[in-house]
Amino acid sequence: MGQPVYVCKKDMEANTVSVGPESALYTGTLFARDLNWISVPGLDGPMRVRAKTRYRQAEQPATVYPEGPDCIRLEFDQPQRAVTVGQALVLYDGELVVGGGTISRVPEEG
Repeated sequence: MGQPVYVCKKDMEANTVSVGPESALYTGTLFARDLNWISVPGLDGPMRVRAKTRYRQAEQPATVYPEGPDCIRLEFDQPQRAVTVGQALVLYDGELVVGGGTISRVPEEG
């Protein structure tokens, strides 16, 4: 291919793997389900948070929006690398854990 490529998407139903340049690994938006609210009773409007999608990742500024009874949409201020379906999402307000969930969908950028 003339340059490094990375796995960007797996489709188990179609039995395919999509590859692309490193830039294709970045996304600014994710959706999460199986929510667990810790310091708030729930989300009834947008909320500024800091979010982590990986254990060793630094907290990243973002806004979280309710998308239904058990779904949120999170929009990072800056796109993040390798956000993956099935990973945990943890939301913070300063030192306080707001809550979290499981990443259920990562829209394709473009």
